[in-house]
Amino acid sequence: MTEVLTRGERVTAVSRCPHCGVEAVPGPGPDREDARRGQRRLAAIARAASSVADAASLSVTLDVVANEVVQAEHIAAVQILRVESGTMRVVGKAGFTDAEDFTDRFEECKRLGARMMFVEAFDTCRRVVVPHRKAAVMADPSWGPLHRIMGAPDWDAFAAVPLVVRGRAVGVLNAFYKPGEPPGPAALEFLEAMADQAATAVDSADLLSRSRHDAQVAERARLARELHDSVVQQVFSMRMQAKALQAHVAPGRTVRTERVQAVADELLELAQTALTDLRGLVLQLHPVELVERGLAGAVRGHAESVRGTSGLDVDVEVHLSPHVGDLPVELQEDLYRVVQEALHNVVKHAGATRATVHISTSGPPDQVLVEVCDDGSGLTADVRAGALGLVSMRERAERWGGSIEIANLDGSTGERGRGCRVRVCVPVGGPGPAR
Repeated sequence: MTEVLTRGERVTAVSRCPHCGVEAVPGPGPDREDARRGQRRLAAIARAASSVADAASLSVTLDVVANEVVQAEHIAAVQILRVESGTMRVVGKAGFTDAEDFTDRFEECKRLGARMMFVEAFDTCRRVVVPHRKAAVMADPSWGPLHRIMGAPDWDAFAAVPLVVRGRAVGVLNAFYKPGEPPGPAALEFLEAMADQAATAVDSADLLSRSRHDAQVAERARLARELHDSVVQQVFSMRMQAKALQAHVAPGRTVRTERVQAVADELLELAQTALTDLRGLVLQLHPVELVERGLAGAVRGHAESVRGTSGLDVDVEVHLSPHVGDLPVELQEDLYRVVQEALHNVVKHAGATRATVHISTSGPPDQVLVEVCDDGSGLTADVRAGALGLVSMRERAERWGGSIEIANLDGSTGERGRGCRVRVCVPVGGPGPAR
């Protein structure tokens, strides 16, 4: 965004970043280079913000943020560290050589008594700037385990800015400035803006991790409820019928064959129902049919189970093109779980009488499409926002680089409409699941 400010009789164009408010003011002479640098900073902040908004991987996102800092400033290298359970680890970097054992070397330096300025920035939630820091680090034996890594870039001054989320530090951004280029106020303001972007990325990753945990807890609770409401209750009834049968055949009692037969029949029916429900729950925990029958067979088997237990009429159509080859087992399981969750929602919430499951492949580019539709009452906007296991289905699609759409069949978005469609599209033949 551009504002025009009047300063005396001169009109100056001021560029302001919408993400942090940093201004870049052009002027004559040496100020022109400062203006260009300010523009680079604004562009870097905007690109970093876009990367954070579209983040699929925390490490990839923070590598982008680190590279943007290096390219916008006279900086030799950048590290972004995250703190988890008291341990710092590098989650984003630019300008440094790869070092898989950085965390171990860092811990060894701490044991040797090295003064970690970025730890102080983290602990105090305040930025730390140290001129001529490299000379001090390379001359300190306690930094020995990290001398090779820290000595590789050509740097001099050092700045550490904490990543702060809701008043709590979650990490730190370290910047290693080139010789003769100590950071000024504008540079530090830019560094703090980029640290805010990195903090947002870390916070988003934490929220996603917690949502996954919550989804897993909710799934376990649902299975426990279904186990209690079906199998446990049926076994309890079987126990009562067994006691009744025991009483009928007790010594001294007249055995009435018809009554014994009736109790035995009841026991057999309860046992058969319990066995069916138990098999259904086991299938939810581990779809062994995927190995024995493949995705199409497993989905058809689950549809039959849903039809038998709920009365919902489920039609399954599977058209997998031979040219895409065999789908990875992990992908098949995720697609199966999507169908399973979608049909569970139909049974529990839609009031539907009929559902269809359609699985197909298309290309190029090769992709697999899963659609589950029903003739129920549809979804309201608030339900679509995050309930009904959508988090779990979305994660299963996104871990393969795919997407999910959910909508009412009649296109309505407010009041309940007519029917609902869950549509998942996943590319085939990519690098595999993103974890």
